[in-house]
Amino acid sequence: MNKYYRKVLEALKTNRDIKALGFSRKELKGVAANVANKLQLKDDATDEEVSEGISDAIDDVLPLLQLTQSAADRQVSEYKNAHPAPDDDDPDPDDDPDPDDDPARRSPSRKGKKGKKDSDDDDSATLNAIKELTKAVATLQGDVTALKSGNTTSSRTAKVRELLKDTGKFGERRLKSFSHMKFENEEEFEDYLDELKEDIEEENKERLEKGLEKLGRIPAPDTKPQPKEEDKLMSDDEVKELAQM
Repeated sequence: MNKYYRKVLEALKTNRDIKALGFSRKELKGVAANVANKLQLKDDATDEEVSEGISDAIDDVLPLLQLTQSAADRQVSEYKNAHPAPDDDDPDPDDDPDPDDDPARRSPSRKGKKGKKDSDDDDSATLNAIKELTKAVATLQGDVTALKSGNTTSSRTAKVRELLKDTGKFGERRLKSFSHMKFENEEEFEDYLDELKEDIEEENKERLEKGLEKLGRIPAPDTKPQPKEEDKLMSDDEVKELAQM
C-alpha cells in the first residue's frame, strides 16, 4: 500500500467538493489509491510539501470525478423516465371490484341497523387482531436484530483479536480501545481494519529502526544443549598432568 494513501483518503473525505458528489467509502478508497500511486514527491518531502502535492492532485482529478458523477446521474434519470413508478392513486388492474360495494347486490340485512352493527364489530375485531400481530412482529424483529448485532460484534472482535495476536501491550491497548467503538456498517469496520494493519506496520517499522523485534515475534529459546563439564576437552597441560599420575 502506498505510504501516502491514508493521507489522500483523509483529504478526500474532508474535501467539500468531493463530499458533494456523494461517493461511497468504497469508491473514495479506489480514488485515493489511484491518486496516491500517481503522486510524484521526493522521498525527503516535508509534511507541507506532501499536503500541497495531495491538494494539487485532488484538484486535478476533481473535474473528472464531477463528469463521472454527472454521467451516472444522467443514466439514473433516463432509467427513471423509461420506467416510471406507478401512481398510488391508480387502481391495480389485478384487483377485482368488491361485489359488496355494489348497491344492487347488497343483501337487505346489511342495509339495516343490525347489519351495520355486525360489520362494525367485525372491523373492530380485525383491527385488534392486526394490532396484536403487529406487536408480535415488532418483538420478533427486535429479537432478530439483537441476535444479529451480537453475532456481528463477536465476529468483528474475533477478527481484531486475530490481527493483534502476539502484539503485547500494543495489542492490549488497541483491543481495549476497540471495545468502545461503534460502526455504522461493515464498510466502516473494514476501514478500521485497514487502518489497524497500517498502524501495526508503522509500529514494526519504528521498532526495527530501534533494533527491536517485530510485534508478535518472540525469540525462540536456545535449545542447543550445553556441553557437560565432563564433556569439555582437556587442555594439553591437563593431559600431561594426567599422564604423570
